[in-house]
Amino acid sequence: MIFAALLSALSFVFMYLGTLTGVMDLCAVVVGALCCAFAVIELRSVWPWLVCTVTGVLCLLFLPDKFVALEYIALGGLYPILKAYFEKYPKLLSWALKLFSFNIMLTACLLAAKFVLGIPAEEIGFGVLAYVLGNGFFVFFDYALTVFISYYFQKLRSRLHIRFD
Repeated sequence: MIFAALLSALSFVFMYLGTLTGVMDLCAVVVGALCCAFAVIELRSVWPWLVCTVTGVLCLLFLPDKFVALEYIALGGLYPILKAYFEKYPKLLSWALKLFSFNIMLTACLLAAKFVLGIPAEEIGFGVLAYVLGNGFFVFFDYALTVFISYYFQKLRSRLHIRFD
């Protein structure tokens, strides 16, 4: 579908611009997550997975900072898809699944950065502080994503007239 390709391209452009600045990489990951969340809402089926995969591969191939590509894959690509599944459960179980999956993805990113990309552990921040700050950011990110999705359903969706049903 052409719209999925456009979402992938848009995500990649934001990711590339974010890495060029050097300080906007997490903002770019958040915008990429919004694109993936939009794919989850409107395209459903296999399309969000394809948007995540295509954008992740493009990021790994073309971004100068490969750690940002790992951040996108875990947080910007996979998480909005998993969030849609996890929020079908009761709130406490949903948060337990979200936090568990985030910590697994964070550990995988840190390990890949150290052993695959060869980034020194001191530079990555492999320690308790990385997990404390990461989980704090994650809770804020999840809340912000929920606010965006709610705003989209309440205000934007009816105005945009975008339907792929």
